Amino acid sequence: MSIEIIEKPLPTVRLAARRRVVRSQPEIAGVVGPAFDAVASIIGDECGSLQTPIAQYASNEDGTEVVAGYAYNGPAQPGFELIDLDAAETAVCGIHLGTMDRIAVSWQALHNEIIARGYTPDGPCRELYVRAVSDDQSDWGTELQQPVTRA
Repeated sequence: MSIEIIEKPLPTVRLAARRRVVRSQPEIAGVVGPAFDAVASIIGDECGSLQTPIAQYASNEDGTEVVAGYAYNGPAQPGFELIDLDAAETAVCGIHLGTMDRIAVSWQALHNEIIARGYTPDGPCRELYVRAVSDDQSDWGTELQQPVTRA
């Protein structure tokens, strides 16, 4: 699979989000969607918040920590955490078009390009769901974002 790859900085982003550690890759889909739904039901569309859904994934000794929520500048409320995603000076990014069952192929292409450009991953990766509003995932667009440093 071929995807267009760019390099850019990532800003700090405050999320209204839910966090959970999962032990296996197949569990992620069952966590992300419900987390977005739960947070959306609490914050509604305050200041256009629901226009910026983001998930972050970080591997640790217990599995993968999944953080899923919306860019948010409102007050803390019961039912979600305020989580700050760190800025990154350089990230390698690409757009995955289509269904989530093929996103691993796009991530592999992105990581191959990271290595080819002389970088190494540096911190949790993010997915910014640019277009993910219909039940038909074939028209979804997801920006894959991996902070990097020079190898």
